[in-house]
Amino acid sequence: MLDEILMDVIPENVKLVPIVLVHDKHIFLIRGREEDLQNKRSYVRTYLIMVGNEVVTSNYADTKLLISELKLFDKGNKQNKFTVVEKFDGDINLRLKLSKGHIYITRAEALAILDIYYDSKSGVGTQRILEFELKFTRELLVKLLSNSGLLNKRIGK
Repeated sequence: MLDEILMDVIPENVKLVPIVLVHDKHIFLIRGREEDLQNKRSYVRTYLIMVGNEVVTSNYADTKLLISELKLFDKGNKQNKFTVVEKFDGDINLRLKLSKGHIYITRAEALAILDIYYDSKSGVGTQRILEFELKFTRELLVKLLSNSGLLNKRIGK
């Protein structure tokens, strides 16, 4: 199946660029950028979302789905893949599902994440992502994140 074609080596010309979404909750957008030195161009090849050291979305489609859930905020439902609408301390919040625990996202944080996500795509075509998205095995993704210094590191401090 086409979806199952995964990278088994790290391309030398790919760099992961972290973008802080919510600093105090360690939520980051990781943009995979391919450098084409011969043509003096760069292309975005994937978007991932991380919370701390956990990769929440590992491909562009899941990242778009999480962004859509944030956009809907309290209009989401039980079929949401990444979030649950909950009342917390009298306010409506989104609970972001993690493999170990969860964190709450306020409406203001959701709006900020959406703004930063859209800003990060400003001037970036999605054609390259849609046709040639980098898809990694779990092992290779962990290796790439480690080599890039994005695991066990607090970005933006």
